[in-house]
Amino acid sequence: MNITETIKFNKLKEENEALKEELDELKQQILYKEDFDAQYYCSYHGHWDQCIVEDEEEPTEEQLSKYILILKDNSKYYKLPSKEEK
Repeated sequence: MNITETIKFNKLKEENEALKEELDELKQQILYKEDFDAQYYCSYHGHWDQCIVEDEEEPTEEQLSKYILILKDNSKYYKLPSKEEK
């Protein structure tokens, strides 16, 4: 390998390391379905909560048509980038 090739190789090696670090940071920001709990709105009772129907009946799909997702671990939220940072 001559000097020019060595310089190019070292530069590519540095860029590769920087990209690996960036990739590691991005991997920490990935959220998966398992990171969330679904909380359903029960139109039978009229509130967001676990829906327990009298006589231990299961709520219908219609009664549970609305839901929100709640992040299980808030520390993951703080690792997410802000729109303002871009």
